[in-house]
Amino acid sequence: MRRFFRSLFGMEQEGTRTVLVNPGGADVQAVHYIRASNARLNALHTLYDRYKGTPHADKILSVFEKSKQIHNYLVSKKRAHELELFHVRNTEHFLNTFTTIINVHQRHVADTFVPEKEQKRASPVAKPLGTPPPQVRPPQPQVRPPQPQVRPRMEQPVNNDGHFESKVENVLKRIEAETIKGIYTAQKVTEMVKRVANQAPIYQPDMLQANTPVLTVPAVALDTYSRVYYSVETEGGGTLSREISYTSPDTEKSTFLHHISSRTGIDLTELSYIGNAMLAIPDNKPPSPPRHVPIIHWRGYPYALSLMDYRMFPVRMHRKSF
Repeated sequence: MRRFFRSLFGMEQEGTRTVLVNPGGADVQAVHYIRASNARLNALHTLYDRYKGTPHADKILSVFEKSKQIHNYLVSKKRAHELELFHVRNTEHFLNTFTTIINVHQRHVADTFVPEKEQKRASPVAKPLGTPPPQVRPPQPQVRPPQPQVRPRMEQPVNNDGHFESKVENVLKRIEAETIKGIYTAQKVTEMVKRVANQAPIYQPDMLQANTPVLTVPAVALDTYSRVYYSVETEGGGTLSREISYTSPDTEKSTFLHHISSRTGIDLTELSYIGNAMLAIPDNKPPSPPRHVPIIHWRGYPYALSLMDYRMFPVRMHRKSF
C-alpha cells in the first residue's frame, strides 16, 4: 500500500530535473537596449508630471502606459532589437516634440506673469449698489514753509572709471600700510571705505542689464530610414561614393568609422556610429539648410559630424547608453 501511494504521487520516479550550473552570459547589446528603454520610459513619466493639470495629461499618460506594455512584451519575448527600433522611430520624436511644446508654454507663462499686487492696482474694486458717494471736501489751502534751494547733484560721467579705480587702489594701499603700523582701527577703516564707495561712478541701467549669450546643446532624434553619402579617396587618386545608415551592416559601419578616424585623427577604438539625424549645421556661408548628418559617439558623448569639413558638434539624446 505504501508503494502504491508513493507511485501515485510520483515519489517512486527518478528525478529528471536539470540544473543549470554555469549559465551563459546575457547578450550585452540586449542589456544596453533594455536600459535605454527604461530611460525613455522614465522620460515619458517625467513628461507626464510636467503636463499634469493640462488637457493633454491623460494622453501623455496613455502613451506612457502603452509604451510600458510594449516594453514588457518585447522584453519577455527577448526581442530587444525590435524594442530599440520602436523607441527610435516613435518615442524619440514624441519626447522631443512635447518637451519643446511644454518648454515654450512655460516660458510664455513666465514672461506674462503679473503679480497679485499689480492686478489689484490695475483692476479697481467694484462697490455694491446703493452705496452713497463719498463726501468730497473742498481743497484747503496749504501753506508750505520756505525750503532752502538745493543744488541738483550732477551725475559723474561714466568715463571716470580709471580715476575712481586709481583712487581705490591708493586708499587700499594706505589702509594696508597704516594698519601694519597700528594707526587705523577697524572703525576708521570702515569709514574710509564708505567714503570711497560713495564716490563710485553712476552707470546707466541699460549697461548693467546686458544680454549674455548662452550656449545650448540641441536635442536630436535618429532617423532610421535616412541614408548619408560620403566620398572616399582611392589609391589611384580618385573618389568613391559610399553610404551609411542606421540599418547598414557592420562591415559598412566599420568602413565608415575607418574613414572618420583617418580624417579626424581620432583613435578608431574610441569611435562608434549611432545613426543619422536631421540637423542644421552652421556653415561658413549662411544660410545653412537642415540636412541629414551622421551621429557618432566619442568618449561618452554623442556628436553630429559635418561631412563638408569634418567638424564635430555636441548634441544630446534621450538615449542614455550606447
